[in-house]
Amino acid sequence: MVIWIVLFSLLLGDACAYALTPAQKRAKARAKMERKREAQRKKAKKKRIKEGKLLLYVYSFDQRSGEILPATHIVAQDINARTNKKPKINKPTDNKKARISKTLPAGRYWITAAKTGYFSSDTLYFDHRDDEDSVSIALYPETRMTFTVTDSLTGRPVVANIIVRNPQGRKIMQTTSDSLHSTLAVLLDDRIPYYTIDATAVDYFPFHDTIRPIAPFEGVIMSPKEIKSFVLHNIYFATGKTRILDTSEQALNELYQFLTLRPQQRIRIVGHTDNIGSDRANQILSEGRCKEVKQAMIDRSIKPERIEIEGRGESDPIVPNTTEENRQMNRRVEIVLL
Repeated sequence: MVIWIVLFSLLLGDACAYALTPAQKRAKARAKMERKREAQRKKAKKKRIKEGKLLLYVYSFDQRSGEILPATHIVAQDINARTNKKPKINKPTDNKKARISKTLPAGRYWITAAKTGYFSSDTLYFDHRDDEDSVSIALYPETRMTFTVTDSLTGRPVVANIIVRNPQGRKIMQTTSDSLHSTLAVLLDDRIPYYTIDATAVDYFPFHDTIRPIAPFEGVIMSPKEIKSFVLHNIYFATGKTRILDTSEQALNELYQFLTLRPQQRIRIVGHTDNIGSDRANQILSEGRCKEVKQAMIDRSIKPERIEIEGRGESDPIVPNTTEENRQMNRRVEIVLL
């Protein structure tokens, strides 16, 4: 009996020695799985080498910061392939490692990369000779500069032909601004010290300047060849009254900027109305509106002696007062340069 008790104790002790905790079991399972995967990788590698299909990794990264660049579109091709042949690689890098893996026959290849916000990469040539070769391709970030194209007198947008060139004279942008939105954008390389910008527009002197990617640029300011007066657009008054509406703030600020940029310029504010109402009432209304515009400039620190006023009532229409659209055009404030 004693002998059986001793043998049972020994067996029970050995069983306890081999009992594993849940964490140990998971670690053991992971190790087993990793060994299985490693065996599969070795088997796949032998098969690739035997078939002459060698694994290639392509990585993309930011040339300035060194950071990896996911979603970079990679195109690669055998240098001896026909021009119209489908590329060997034509897809984006993944989001985790910013790379592409592809099995390709040994040979010499070219590769390019492109990504929004970056300049297209230079063409890279490489020899693919070994399994699990890796190639890294760099892209340089673009510097996005925005600028406006405006009239030097009114500050309003100008329709102009814009050309930006690099120091070698090559065009990097050619576009046309419009009369509604004067803001344009150009993509510059901050490794290049400067660019030149030229603008031409009907009835304006040509514009030429130098822009630098890392320096502020005041924009394209077009100077009219000949101008004696201009209409102050988007100035609104209460119906039949002299009170300026709040929606006229931008127009008043444009006039203020015009006078500030030309501290010696004197002006005459001329008010016009349509033909609704009596001649006397329209004359008084036009004078009162001119006084309100003048006062708005004085309130913004413009000296009163720089501003004259003249009310012309309904006496000087630019179109017949036959429709509401025409009458609206005749209800205007004109700025005459003195």
